[in-house]
Amino acid sequence: MWRVDADAEPGILHLKLSGALTLNEVKAFVEAHNRAVDGYRGQDYRVWVDISDLSPLRPEVADVLEESKRYSNQQPNFRGSAVLVAGATVAMQHRRTSMSGGVLDTELISHDPEALRAHLRTVHRSSP
Repeated sequence: MWRVDADAEPGILHLKLSGALTLNEVKAFVEAHNRAVDGYRGQDYRVWVDISDLSPLRPEVADVLEESKRYSNQQPNFRGSAVLVAGATVAMQHRRTSMSGGVLDTELISHDPEALRAHLRTVHRSSP
C-alpha cells in the first residue's frame, strides 16, 4: 500500500509506503509522487515519508523507488525530507537509495517523529 498527499499540510508532501510493495505498485507511486511535486508549481516543499510499516524491497523495486528521490533532488524548490522508520533493514535500504538519489544531505531518517518534525521546520536546501 502507498499514499501520496500534497494537501494535508501546506508545503509538506506526505508519503506513506507500507507492506511488501510490488514493482508495479512502486511505479505507480513514483508517478503519483512526481505529479504531486509538479503540483507545487515552483513553491517550496519538504517531504514527510512514513515507511515504518514497509517491508524490505527487492533490489529492482528499490531502484524504481529511488527515481522519486532523484526527481525531487532535481527540483529547485525541494528543501529537504524527513523519513520515519521502524526497522534497521528498511532504514539502511532507504539511506542507500537516498544517497544515490541525491537527497541524503538534507534528509533525516529516524524512528523519532518529534526529531523529524523539528528537522522539517529547519531544513532548507538552497540548490540542487
